[in-house]
Amino acid sequence: MRYKILLLLSFIFLSGCSVVQPIVDRFTIAPFDANEYALVNSLRTTAIQAKPNCNTEKDPLMIIYNYVDSLYNTSLLLKNYSQHIPKNDQTIKPVNLVFKMSTDLRDRYLKEQKVSKTYCELKIQSIIDASESIQKAIGKRPRP
Repeated sequence: MRYKILLLLSFIFLSGCSVVQPIVDRFTIAPFDANEYALVNSLRTTAIQAKPNCNTEKDPLMIIYNYVDSLYNTSLLLKNYSQHIPKNDQTIKPVNLVFKMSTDLRDRYLKEQKVSKTYCELKIQSIIDASESIQKAIGKRPRP
């Protein structure tokens, strides 16, 4: 009899966590924001398109620099958009990190005539990975 009661109580408590957690999340984290998600998606997509264009020197059409500049602008827009959303601390920190990465990449292209292909690819891959992590975090938020 005791085991049945303990078993019943364990099911109640375990299922209670799955019921209570979404309620707790609703009050402790920002709700899903389609604009914020779209900006992160745009950043990640641009980075994916930019990576194959990394080269060792500036090409005449400045293709890679245009991508790098777009990454910087989108990350700045995302940073500015995200910073004043209430209960958004889980997103603000990684967004600031992505902004720093894109700023470093842009500064490198502005200051140097030749940028290492490896540096470019690694920096852009870091932006892709960070953006994907942010997308996952935003996507898991409760819908309004």
